[in-house]
Amino acid sequence: MTVDSSRPVVPPALHQTSQPPEKVLHSANAGVIVERVAQIAAGQSGTARALAREAAEFANDKHPGLVTVFVYDETFGVKDRIHWLIHFHSLEDYERLLHMGGAQDFRDGVLGGFVAHQRAREWEASFVPGSVQETMMFPHRWGMFGTATQKMAQDPAMSPLDTAHEGPWFEVLPAAHQTSVAPESLLNTATAGVVMHRTVDFSYEFRAEARLFARTVTENTNLNSGGQASAFVFEEAFGKMERMHFLIHLQSLSTMYALMGIDARTDPSSPRATYMQDWVSPEKGGGRWDRMIVEGGGRDSALTPQFWGG
Repeated sequence: MTVDSSRPVVPPALHQTSQPPEKVLHSANAGVIVERVAQIAAGQSGTARALAREAAEFANDKHPGLVTVFVYDETFGVKDRIHWLIHFHSLEDYERLLHMGGAQDFRDGVLGGFVAHQRAREWEASFVPGSVQETMMFPHRWGMFGTATQKMAQDPAMSPLDTAHEGPWFEVLPAAHQTSVAPESLLNTATAGVVMHRTVDFSYEFRAEARLFARTVTENTNLNSGGQASAFVFEEAFGKMERMHFLIHLQSLSTMYALMGIDARTDPSSPRATYMQDWVSPEKGGGRWDRMIVEGGGRDSALTPQFWGG
């Protein structure tokens, strides 16, 4: 029997919510993503996963269109590590949710308030103390963190500033704006069979060059993967400076072979030249992409949508 590798073994995360598609937020249309990570305590696998699902379902059902939460298991990394990807339109919506929850949510976060109110004992027993961490990410847009140009300031059509606000106010656009591929042809955290989360620490000296490289590499994936993969670039907020996040959405685990094939192509139109060219200007000493990356500053995690039917 031939296995159809185009179909994910585990249903995509969209199956985890009953929200109508037009109200589902995901990595392509969200303006803010918060990744919450927690380590399951020994012997608590079933209870912890049930709590993870319960917290996500509570947020999705109570706040449709305002927040969408998906639950993933870390694969080929740390055993029994749970990831929640919490999607918002904006920081204003994040604050709005905290106000809705009251003082408890200001301390414990969007999901933590619900857990602390209703399932505190089970939560404390299910996860390793001190293992719960959150990372906030913004989709990269030209103009942020060292990529602003004089042309952006002079041309209102290019400016990332929102003129509806008094004073300078940066308008963060969803990640779908990073690519020329049509939104309906993009995979995202709701539709991917596997999400590869890549973190890379870049040198502050080359912050502008690094972002140009990051956007070029991800667009190469989008344009050459034939719809089997989609990649977006995110900036870490309130964390380590110059740490960038790549969410690489795969149709299935075997899509890795397609990505490896793209990198291995040697034909004239292949994106291989991206890795061969100089990204650092001669004024800064020149150099390829590897000069911009902090030694040992890269890490990949594979996230599989948690299958709620099992």
